[in-house]
Amino acid sequence: MISKKLDHLKDKNILITGASKGIGRSLAINLSKHKANVILLARNEDLLDTLYDEIKEKYNTNPMIIGCDLSRFEEDKAQEIANVVSKNYKCLDALINNASILKKMSSVNDYDLKSWKKVLNVNLTSAFLLSKYLMPLMMDSKLPRIIFTSSGVANKGKAYWGAYSVTKAGIKNLSEILNDELDSLTNFKVFSFNPKETRTEMRALAYPAENPSSVKAPDELINYYLWMLSERSTSSSKTHINFGDEI
Repeated sequence: MISKKLDHLKDKNILITGASKGIGRSLAINLSKHKANVILLARNEDLLDTLYDEIKEKYNTNPMIIGCDLSRFEEDKAQEIANVVSKNYKCLDALINNASILKKMSSVNDYDLKSWKKVLNVNLTSAFLLSKYLMPLMMDSKLPRIIFTSSGVANKGKAYWGAYSVTKAGIKNLSEILNDELDSLTNFKVFSFNPKETRTEMRALAYPAENPSSVKAPDELINYYLWMLSERSTSSSKTHINFGDEI
């Protein structure tokens, strides 16, 4: 397991999608503890403002807020984000494509097109566009990283998981494509990370009868992200990481 030195990510610039709640919020706080500058992207700007104030007060880093509704995400918005990041930071060290929605659980026969499109846009299309437009800003980083949040349903589709399962399979494939295309850049790594059962609002929606205290808190994931963002992961052949794996 990687060292917990608090300067491990000092002055690294890391963009996190879905940063206002759940895993994204936990990442924003924990990476700020390690002196990273977090770029907080989410739809709810009130929650982002609260998080921004907490980070500034406690950690004295250089965070930034980007309010963005990924369900309506288009190429021009991806370019605008790239421009804003480029203007405020000398480079981008990591992109964590974490934002996801479940929307609904139903059979394919009952799945409406509006929900299907919304889930695909938030979970997959936005991750593609952000990766495409932000990768050029990562070329000056010493350890550039793209990390996708995966799921167990990325490997095998399950009844009633609909568009969510399809997007997670797409994310897994997208991470593999990027790894292959970036293979000549030995320091550039792309990971997909499956956090497994974690206490989030999405988990509660998918498993309403489950006792939330029976599953781990998002803070328990941080060592995996610290490893993926570290020099130690550069020489690893593992690109699909699951919570519980030895790293």
